[in-house]
Amino acid sequence: MVSQDHQQLSSAVICESILQMVTADPTISVSVLIAHIRSRYTYTTTYRKTWIAKQKAIERIYGNWEESYKELPRWILTFKHYLPGTVTDIEVGPFIEDGQRVPSKAVFHRLFWSFQPCIRGFDHCKPVVSVDGTWLYGKYRGTLLMAIAQDGNGHTLPIAYAIVEGETSYGWFFFLSRLQMFVTPQPNLCLISDRHESIKSAVRRVNSNWHHVFCVRHISQNFMRTFKNGLMKDLVTNMGYAMTQPSITYFRRQISDWSQDAVKWLDDIPKEQWLQAYDEGRRWGHMTTNLSECMNNVLKGTRNLPISSLVQATYYRVTAKFEERGTQAQAMMTSGLIYSNKIIENLNKERAMSNSHEVVIHNRAHSIFTVKELVRPPSGRPVGTFKVDLDKRWCDCGEFQALHYPCSHVIAACSFIHHDYMMYVSSKYTLQCIFDVYKEEFPAIPLQSYWPEYNGIELCHNPAMRRDPKGRPQSTRIHTEMDQREKNTHPKRCGLCRNEGHSKNKCPYRPDAPNRN
Repeated sequence: MVSQDHQQLSSAVICESILQMVTADPTISVSVLIAHIRSRYTYTTTYRKTWIAKQKAIERIYGNWEESYKELPRWILTFKHYLPGTVTDIEVGPFIEDGQRVPSKAVFHRLFWSFQPCIRGFDHCKPVVSVDGTWLYGKYRGTLLMAIAQDGNGHTLPIAYAIVEGETSYGWFFFLSRLQMFVTPQPNLCLISDRHESIKSAVRRVNSNWHHVFCVRHISQNFMRTFKNGLMKDLVTNMGYAMTQPSITYFRRQISDWSQDAVKWLDDIPKEQWLQAYDEGRRWGHMTTNLSECMNNVLKGTRNLPISSLVQATYYRVTAKFEERGTQAQAMMTSGLIYSNKIIENLNKERAMSNSHEVVIHNRAHSIFTVKELVRPPSGRPVGTFKVDLDKRWCDCGEFQALHYPCSHVIAACSFIHHDYMMYVSSKYTLQCIFDVYKEEFPAIPLQSYWPEYNGIELCHNPAMRRDPKGRPQSTRIHTEMDQREKNTHPKRCGLCRNEGHSKNKCPYRPDAPNRN
């Protein structure tokens, strides 16, 4: 097999070869396409040429990027016509040509959209919203902002999207103000984000009644950048996850013994914004923005598509998830189950642990108990004695308040008085509530020939957002200090012969190796 590229195997030829594959799966990786070309033409193309060919195939399938901006207003009109209740808000700027403003044209700046089933489904989710942004990889730069919720079964639910120029204070204010106005007007919601100054500035401008908290992983990342100590970074993470104030004091003392400056750095962050023991259960156990990052991975393959196709992808993907999860929840309800499998699994673990607890004091008048552990818990901490107050839904371990379902100490107290501990499980974990999230179905959108005519202004791309045509954009997430990697103890092997001691560039078995016989 010839390993080098061939000049006549151009990106146009490759585009024709991979067109069907990209049509079936636009998220297909470039490495898979290179393998396809190698098997078909017995030539190994370069990554760059294959990437350019894929972009040409995407343009053949979905239209070019400039035409996609022109199609966007008609898609918005179609959403509003066939999906009643869909919220959209678009910001445009003047189109200047030869120094004069053209009234019939406008330049795209920002877009916010949310579907009604998602808005109504959020009423039955946990009152927690995670927000994050991710880059677009297409011909024009931009950032996709998303707000993500979670149902009682641990499934993520995207409730709002926006395409803005970047993670600027104006872009975040545009997104968060529309999010509060149209999607999440409920009071006392918990908003989880990183500590980006643009987000903090936008939250202050919105002047909402959100309980704004920070992602613990981002705090530990910032700590690592400042103090360069991996062991202390782990203590900061443990400090954020701790469910009791004595545990926080323990971790804080260890950090203080190492550096007073580090403790001062942590004390400058309001406790209620990053310490779980001080948030009064508003986080529901969500300490990071992983909900948003999960959706970033789901939409990664669509972020290199033209803008109209990206907006369409959010509709089709969330529609499929609603159908799948709604059917699943309904089937589980039909079988007689009341709670989700995930919460039942967690409760079974807590109930097994409660068998090794003993109730030593019981105040019948106020439903207050003192529960003593007889066996060291799986977490490895020392055995202890905990106060349980059923009326106030309180346990000294902190899990009862933070997770909104009974811990092992609460289950032991309920068993002592022959009380059903399931009454202390939040209704958000019931299958009925989970089904209510997905019960409103998405209407189908008919063929384009049935769509209503659009007679508004012509939307144009923003030339200032044009990406540098040279090379290709970076589509792999840049790893930082918050990415914990285990050290690879295995020696590196050659990518061709799989032997140790050399790389594929110096492999003696390469077809073009100088010393090969």
